[in-house]
Amino acid sequence: MNTQGKHIIFFDGDCLVCNRFVQILLKIDSNNRLLFSSLQSDFAKNNLHTIPKNIDSIVYMSPSGTYLKSEAILNICKTLGLPYSIVYFLKILPKNWRDAGYDYFAKNRYKWFGTNKYCAVPNAQQRRKFV
Repeated sequence: MNTQGKHIIFFDGDCLVCNRFVQILLKIDSNNRLLFSSLQSDFAKNNLHTIPKNIDSIVYMSPSGTYLKSEAILNICKTLGLPYSIVYFLKILPKNWRDAGYDYFAKNRYKWFGTNKYCAVPNAQQRRKFV
């Protein structure tokens, strides 16, 4: 699959919150702009050369750049358009504040929500969105 110029969301496949986020995005991405890959996949290992190797947070790769943590979330919402793009107003907050909140949540997500105990089976249309 040619992924050049695509919007790809890399997520922690073991994280229950991340997997739920992907399920929500699959439902609301009516324009089929987004593709998905777990951070544990060979695709991620072969395509994420410019980020730290030990990253376990969401990564958003778009034609305009690669974003981590809060920048990734904000840019995903912006890509989805209204009403989701309204969240992008949080960009006015300093990045270190946004990332501190993101890091706090990420550090505690397994404790608060657990890990993914099963793998959701995507339908045929959704399977085309995974790389």
